[in-house]
Amino acid sequence: MWTMTDEIIGKTLGQYEIIEEIGRGGMATVYRARQTSMNRIVAVKVLPRNLLHDPGFYERFEREVDVVAHLEHPHILPIYDYGKDEGVPYIVMRYLGGGSLRDLIRRGLPPVADLEKPFTQIAQALDHAHREGVIHRDLKPGNVMLDNMGNAYLTDFGIARVLGSDLTGSAIIGTPAYMSPEQANGIPLDARSDVYSLGVVLFELVTGREPFQAETPMALLLKHINEPMPAARTYRPEVSPALDVVIARATAKNPDDRYPSAGEMARALRETLQVATPLVIEKDNSPTFIPAVPPEPLTTRLPQATHTQAQPLTPTPAEPQYSRSTRWSGLVLLVIVLVVLAVLPTLTASPPVPTQDVPGTQQAFADWQAVAPTPFSGAQRVAQPQYSINIPRDLIPPQGYYDLSDEQRIIHIWQDADLRQYVALEILRDSPSIEDEADFRTAVDDYTGRYVLANEALTLIDEATAPDGTLRRSYRLVGNVQPPFPSGQLDIFYPASAPQFTALHLYTADETGNRLVPELQQILDSLRLVTP
Repeated sequence: MWTMTDEIIGKTLGQYEIIEEIGRGGMATVYRARQTSMNRIVAVKVLPRNLLHDPGFYERFEREVDVVAHLEHPHILPIYDYGKDEGVPYIVMRYLGGGSLRDLIRRGLPPVADLEKPFTQIAQALDHAHREGVIHRDLKPGNVMLDNMGNAYLTDFGIARVLGSDLTGSAIIGTPAYMSPEQANGIPLDARSDVYSLGVVLFELVTGREPFQAETPMALLLKHINEPMPAARTYRPEVSPALDVVIARATAKNPDDRYPSAGEMARALRETLQVATPLVIEKDNSPTFIPAVPPEPLTTRLPQATHTQAQPLTPTPAEPQYSRSTRWSGLVLLVIVLVVLAVLPTLTASPPVPTQDVPGTQQAFADWQAVAPTPFSGAQRVAQPQYSINIPRDLIPPQGYYDLSDEQRIIHIWQDADLRQYVALEILRDSPSIEDEADFRTAVDDYTGRYVLANEALTLIDEATAPDGTLRRSYRLVGNVQPPFPSGQLDIFYPASAPQFTALHLYTADETGNRLVPELQQILDSLRLVTP
């Protein structure tokens, strides 16, 4: 008997072996799992067992799943299976490696021109559901998933009616930040309610923030009922006035004033993007970046104040969200950015280092080699006695890696010629003694103070801890770095179970970061470390 905690990882629900947590919401947790009967990777959404205390819940649950299962559309995430195991209900869906729109927004503002493709796909899926008589009622960035090619898929269709929170003691169901006025009032809905939510999603995709902020769900609902939608240009000045018109019509308080369908809204957006000429905003010759108001910070256990952002050299984007388990999340070398790239021209003369598997002298190394992941498409496995990792081939130099190791650290680096992507692995030669979580945090803080904080071009964004204990700290890189790095994001991952203290740095420039998120996750997942 297992409980609804991380103990489910490694267990089996029906024919599904739970591998890792990839997402968590207020009413469900999503895991990556392997379907043993077909040997394929799937996503399994696990619901709280206490819902079954309601005698009518499972009947409603089956009915809603049946409705969604018949919504066959290329951009509606398909449901493969559902059931319950030891009193725990679950839903099995297609697994997508690109994360959600929420992950994309947290990584930074995508170019407005890039929104047409996913937005049109979402609208097509909504129109299909509406023709079938199904209203989503909980449309938000977290319910739009992306595959590795950036295609969008709607999920949680209809399930919201089973799982939604009762915010007021009435039948109001959904997420307050995206609710239409009629939904907030608890009156009957039609497809135009989803159009309103789609307008709110577009606002957030453009600005990186929700349109309304409030301390309580009820106060947030009242703002959707009474307050006009703010202009996106307030938070992102280069947005065209025509785009604000699209958002304003989609989020009109009166449903009769909105677009009659999601497809009509998507067409209006497409026409706007085709004729709009973005404004170029420059300030003090520094890299242009249009800010998003930071969302609510994550709760962490760091002794120092990491919840509020330090003042960066240029405005800071919406906070990113990555962990070892998500579709997650991209990123740069902090201090080493300054040191490494200054000496890169001299590194190409280094003696060749093999990029194929290097035989180790320990049985542990041989055992580890047997379970190292197969390189993903376009990648090659780089193996050394201390580690193995899959690296994109276009980042690997002729000698295998750039070696910046010193007396304190093993430092191996991979990067592209344009300085738009960067991977660095650092292993301390004399690792500190780590007996518990407090020791681990102390070691990370010491490393940060010694090798990270000296870089004034880096601004801490946030941190998070994955279920396996891996700590991730994310930084914004903006400033006078020579050679010139484009503005971008660096995530540093600290595996809690590493045999030696290890830091994996992952960086991408803003212009390529969202596209590379799945690849960065695969790099992180491929890392294997060996006991010395």
